Amino acid sequence: MKTLDTKIKLFTDSAADLPQIYRERYDIDVVPLSVIFGDTEYKDGVTLSRAEFWVKLQESKELPSTNQANPNDFVEAFKPYVEQGYTILYIGLSVKLSGTLQSAVLAKDLLGTDQIHVFDSKSASIGETLLLITAGEMIQAGHTIDEILQQLEQQRAESGAYFTIDSLTHLVKGGRLTKTQGFVGSVLNVKPILQVTSEGTIEVAEKVRSAKKALQTMVSKAKEAHIDFSQKRVAIVHTWGAETVPELIELVQDELAPANIVEGLIGPTVGTHAGPGGIALFF
Repeated sequence: MKTLDTKIKLFTDSAADLPQIYRERYDIDVVPLSVIFGDTEYKDGVTLSRAEFWVKLQESKELPSTNQANPNDFVEAFKPYVEQGYTILYIGLSVKLSGTLQSAVLAKDLLGTDQIHVFDSKSASIGETLLLITAGEMIQAGHTIDEILQQLEQQRAESGAYFTIDSLTHLVKGGRLTKTQGFVGSVLNVKPILQVTSEGTIEVAEKVRSAKKALQTMVSKAKEAHIDFSQKRVAIVHTWGAETVPELIELVQDELAPANIVEGLIGPTVGTHAGPGGIALFF
């Protein structure tokens, strides 16, 4: 257990799609990535809300792009807490999907402190949030940073994510999936099941013919992980226009019976690459 003078401050990035309830409960600060529509750059969650983003995406003739958070963004975020003697724990977007995590590492070097801990979620979106909730609970229970990091590593090793989206266009354009894999999806008119791998990359796991089959496949893939879901928190998130959220929640409750289900709407950073009509299961 820690001594009372060691305060731990939690940070993440806007790719975490962190629901407001957890942001407030665990006092988590969010470093925003940028989303670019044409010549205009917006800070995710700061100058562009989730609702505004999805409206803009529908109206935009060209697909938006994202920019990683830079080292200076992290220096500005971390510095006041370093000066106040906090230990900082940043849980971030997979280094295989963005340079944002590396920016946090550079910020640590620039600030010249070993009180900053950068943890690669090897995930994205609500996958980051699931780790943040664990860290938040442990901080409130008085655990040390070493105990928290050990638990996060264990949770990360047992985590997974499967999702399906209407079109692979956004993922291919954003360079998060190879063109070959994208081409197969659009030509055959299949519903691709994508997964976040243990290395933190995105790959096509399977291809199915209907939305219903896609949901069933996502849940059966989760079951194959042989995890005791009765002790586990899972998350279901979606992008704008996803109509199968209630069905997936019901399937997850019936088939996996998890300890609880976190729900959320995907925001600008991840939404840029996923596009509308997406739904995901993280565990």
